[in-house]
Amino acid sequence: MSDAKGQVPLQSSAAAEFVRTYNAQAHEIVDAMTAAVTSAEAGLNWLRAEPPDLEEVRKLLNFIASDGKRAAEIIIRLQALIEQVPTADAAL
Repeated sequence: MSDAKGQVPLQSSAAAEFVRTYNAQAHEIVDAMTAAVTSAEAGLNWLRAEPPDLEEVRKLLNFIASDGKRAAEIIIRLQALIEQVPTADAAL
């Protein structure tokens, strides 16, 4: 049996586990993006200093790159998780 959108409803325990996992992963993405933005803002401040502290900016750019990669890895895990959700097509 499928809902109006053509999706097969998940059993309650499977649905609860999916929601918990999804929410945890989404929280990690927010953390990674917040860290990247905070580092970028700090880097801008270091560049405005007289003289600019280029070594600190270099460190922050590495943190930003790392946080961006971490966010991308989390999104890949979420995509894999979503692919495991049964749909009406899978039941046919």
